Amino acid sequence: MVMTVATLLTVCAMSLLAAVCPTAAFSAPRKKLALVTGGNKGIGKEIARRIGTSPDFTVIIACRDVELGQKAAKDLCESGEYVCDAVALPIPFDLTDAASIASAANWVEKEYDGVLDVLVNNAAICFNDPTLYGKVEHTPFEDQAGITIQTNYFGTLDVIQSFLPLLKKAASPRIINIASAAGRLTILRSQQLTDAFTSDALTVSELSNMMNQFVSDVESKTHTDKGWPNTCYGVSKLGIIALTQILAREHAGIMINSVDPGYCKTDQNDNRGDVDPAKGAYTPYLLTVMEVDEEEENDEVNSGLHFYEEGEMPWTYQS
Repeated sequence: MVMTVATLLTVCAMSLLAAVCPTAAFSAPRKKLALVTGGNKGIGKEIARRIGTSPDFTVIIACRDVELGQKAAKDLCESGEYVCDAVALPIPFDLTDAASIASAANWVEKEYDGVLDVLVNNAAICFNDPTLYGKVEHTPFEDQAGITIQTNYFGTLDVIQSFLPLLKKAASPRIINIASAAGRLTILRSQQLTDAFTSDALTVSELSNMMNQFVSDVESKTHTDKGWPNTCYGVSKLGIIALTQILAREHAGIMINSVDPGYCKTDQNDNRGDVDPAKGAYTPYLLTVMEVDEEEENDEVNSGLHFYEEGEMPWTYQS
């Protein structure tokens, strides 16, 4: 080892600090904290695994069933293949239950000194099958809209708003919204709707009104006449991508992006996807751990963007 003057001074300083305060020299630096919604299975669990195996991070798995969350955290921590710092949120977390979301934010604030570094919004519902492959009663398309939009869009919005105060205390906060190619801009059949969704002046309130309008139009069976597509999940993810862009404009100090993980093989699609969840989790992981030098004027912060397979993807999915 080559001992430079700088190295020697550092060693001497640490020795002096240890002599004055023995615990100070050996106290571990604070690990960053990430929370993954729907992190007990599928893509969410793979995102949690990747983040939790990063030595700088602790990852919290949030899901509706506490026992399933605890099992997922245990699986990750005791795999024997890697070291993973994962913990389960000890309270139920449901996108349709505002009280559970508020309780989760309060618990994280209390247990982790009021700071959250990364929020990964992964939890969602998708009626790939009207019965969710036998999990619920047959749900007609007219009834799917309200459930899907309330869960995927308004639930995610509630999560973001609840955790924003904790994120703002982090040195380099991130919000990563898991979207989908199903929410590509070209699903809209109305130029008026396209212009509204892509407007730089669009607000969260206006976007929420449009999402409610979609539900109303589906329930009245007039949605196709008004330029909406026949996909509730797609519109919910269209809303998530639009929300990402709005929030990025409103919160310049937070890196906020959306990610399409691809058609991953999960129970949401009865394991019919053609992408390994581990691969789908890679881009969200990269956005979590990427370094940003805020002191460099020319170091552009990637925010308000949509990503697919480690690169930026136009919302239209057309080059």
